[in-house]
Amino acid sequence: MLELSIFDYGIIVAYLGLLFTIGYFVKGKVHNLTDYFLAGRRITLPIFVVTLVSTWYGGLLGVGELSFNYGIVNWVTQDLFWYISYLFFAFFLASKIHKSRLYTIPDQLERFYDKKSRFVGAIFNFIMVTPAPYILSMGLIFSILFGWEPWIGVLFGTIVIVFYTIRGGFIADIYTDFLQFFLMMFGVALVIPFAFLTYGGFDFLTNNLPATHFTFTGTWTTQMILVWGFIAFWTLVDPGFYQRCYAAKDSKIPKKGILISVGFWMLFDICTTFTGMYARAASNAGLLNVESATTSYISIADAVLPPVLIGIFLTGVIATIMSTADSFTFLGAMNLSHDIYKKTFRPKASEKKEMLATKIGILITAGFATILALFFESIVAMWYTIGTVGISALLVPVLAGFFYKGKKSPLAALLSMILGSFVSIVWFIHGYMNLDEWGWPQYICGIEPMYPGLIVSFIVFVTVTFIHVRRMK
Repeated sequence: MLELSIFDYGIIVAYLGLLFTIGYFVKGKVHNLTDYFLAGRRITLPIFVVTLVSTWYGGLLGVGELSFNYGIVNWVTQDLFWYISYLFFAFFLASKIHKSRLYTIPDQLERFYDKKSRFVGAIFNFIMVTPAPYILSMGLIFSILFGWEPWIGVLFGTIVIVFYTIRGGFIADIYTDFLQFFLMMFGVALVIPFAFLTYGGFDFLTNNLPATHFTFTGTWTTQMILVWGFIAFWTLVDPGFYQRCYAAKDSKIPKKGILISVGFWMLFDICTTFTGMYARAASNAGLLNVESATTSYISIADAVLPPVLIGIFLTGVIATIMSTADSFTFLGAMNLSHDIYKKTFRPKASEKKEMLATKIGILITAGFATILALFFESIVAMWYTIGTVGISALLVPVLAGFFYKGKKSPLAALLSMILGSFVSIVWFIHGYMNLDEWGWPQYICGIEPMYPGLIVSFIVFVTVTFIHVRRMK
């Protein structure tokens, strides 16, 4: 537990109180389902940027874990590859998504293929938007701040998110993201200058870090680095990106908004990578006690920041995590209510019933994520597992839907999702049933699960499309 001043606790409590206040008053701005799901499709460029930037970077503690342990390779795997996918999305997908005037990724799958593809896609979409990694992060943060058991912190953070998300939907998300954007950008930027003044500059880092911390590969294999490159394709099937494109006021906003967001993310990434490296260097020099790599950001901030500023920093960390957790909770609920309840089982359900189903879906999504968070110890491991399974299922049929101009086969989409994900899951199970002496999974032929998953998904899609389309003629 950190020893904070009353002013620091006051800043944190004021922030949490403001979230409750927003949740209480924003309900009056929701008049129909489109307001609840997409803020009436009226979001402007500044709002698009603020909500996208804040929502997308909730894995702060996971990035801290990687930069502390491995150094610059964190920037390659968690940043560089992702910039490429952001640019691809901005130039080739954003406008197409906006013009479709839909609500979700499964909506696109039905447009491209059929209702069965929508249903199966909705299941994998739900897995990809589970807020479990971010709820776990909140549990760790609140346990450090207040001395609680992590599970208590998980429950508390979940309750806060559920309250304002249920009441205001995407509009509440936007209001809270505005607040959280400024807190996260300012809060995270605070540590670097104070670490520089406390410990020294680049010489301090080079003298106290392994040489591998300054290479683009670190101690990682090329295969492991490249698989994170494929995980960056997450962007191309990320429901949060799609939701914001659907909600934009016009078709030019998504492309411009993503390009501007990349600039903010670059600044944020520089701060997070070097903060983790400073924490490792100070720990190696015997100047900082770090309990775990996952909480290294908190440890170094506590050591170098004065009262009030540490409160602002911690509030920024909480805001960074919550801005993603609330969005993913809401997106998961939309999956359950819109894609499964409405489109599959109750096609004649009224808007009122669909909104009620979404609110129930928020509770289900949050409950599922809470249970999942209590079973994982590593945020990075959770990202990796969720990303591998979800991308193996969705990437091929979604991109083929947008870019393949020939006749499409619903059966090809369905089988590619099922078999691609099945292969990656089997690969995972085999690996974790055969751990090495350090506890690392030993995968079949030493190949990471995403590779066979994507290869099978692609081969199945192409083969079945060729055969099925010929039979349909």
